[in-house]
Amino acid sequence: QETKKKLDELMSLQSDITALVIDGSSLQICLDHFEQEFFDATKNSPAVVCCRCSPTQKADVVNMTKFYTKKQVCAIGDGGNAVSMIQAADIGIGIDGKEGKQAS
Repeated sequence: QETKKKLDELMSLQSDITALVIDGSSLQICLDHFEQEFFDATKNSPAVVCCRCSPTQKADVVNMTKFYTKKQVCAIGDGGNAVSMIQAADIGIGIDGKEGKQAS
């Protein structure tokens, strides 16, 4: 219930300057139980930042964003767990980061 309420709040705040930051456990709840609502809430956001997520979750967000929005997706990552996300994106950017050069 709380997750659905937060997604509804996000949709009411939507503007071209609202970005979403979500962690892996919260993202998993959205993907498991509120997939359509999650992407409805995020489709007008200029950015969705997923932190502390598994490589599969990151790639899933890219693929589902492409599916639901029909827009091109840019993914930026700095570690080995970002590689699948970067490869799934229309534009993938790998950078040298704290975790090394796996993504670049």
